[in-house]
Amino acid sequence: MMRRATTLGAATVMTLLMLTGCSSGDNAASGRGEAAAPRDADGGGAADGGGAADGGGDAQEEAGTGGLIEPAAFTASVGDIIYTVDLTIRTGNVAESARTAADIAADSGGFVADEQADDHSATLTLRVPSQAHTEIVTKLEDLGEVTDRNRTAEDVTQEVADTKSRIASQRASIERIRALMNKATNLGDIVDIESELAAREADLDALLSRQQELAGLTSLATVTVSLLEKSEDPPQQDDDDTYGGFLSGLGSGWSAFVAAGSVALTIAGALVPFVVLALLVGIPVVVLVRRRRGSGSTPPPETPPAQAPAA
Repeated sequence: MMRRATTLGAATVMTLLMLTGCSSGDNAASGRGEAAAPRDADGGGAADGGGAADGGGDAQEEAGTGGLIEPAAFTASVGDIIYTVDLTIRTGNVAESARTAADIAADSGGFVADEQADDHSATLTLRVPSQAHTEIVTKLEDLGEVTDRNRTAEDVTQEVADTKSRIASQRASIERIRALMNKATNLGDIVDIESELAAREADLDALLSRQQELAGLTSLATVTVSLLEKSEDPPQQDDDDTYGGFLSGLGSGWSAFVAAGSVALTIAGALVPFVVLALLVGIPVVVLVRRRRGSGSTPPPETPPAQAPAA
């Protein structure tokens, strides 16, 4: 009876967990629908989007096209936007311009997130309020000559709404699992429920961290300012200082001769150890061979004197 009761209890708990997961998915879907509904109710979705686009176009026409970064391009944007601006500026005094850039960020309510500087250049990463970053960029451009400018705008409105909906669904799911754990009486069931609760709480922490990250990225724009010292133009060389036709050919020939001589000397230097070794080994061998040949040779046989013929 005890084993059957335990089995039934475990089956009941697993069934409830599956139902909880299904209801969590339904809540996430309904949450996303609720997140999208206010936008339709406020102004009709695509129609409002077109109106905003038209308004942005009118604003750009009024502002003109005086530069790469137009204030109207920023003010016409709606929703949760991550702005990133990169500036490269040449200035006469890098240190003074870096201090001025830091003051501009501080006066606007921002701060310097990172700074790297030496005697001739400096790179500052500024975090400034997104709503005012257009005016801040304009002030930074007055520090010197702008040689490079780049701006990106990433719309994360949908991700922000989806993260908010998932957080609400995850919290509701955690509350249901906690209520289920309070009703559990079997130790095995309690362990399974606690494991599921810990996993869902970890997912909730990850969602909260992402929500906080998105809030920081959308509320503060990132402006990277690279300050370079203005360099003087290099002096122009006179024609008299350059080689003429004959002198230029003579110089080129001498350079080729020196290079060829250097190669020949290098080869000779590499062969010297082998030549010395050959002489040290070869000379004794030649002498020994000659001695052996001299000692091993036999004199030719003497020919007997010729006898006179008998009378």
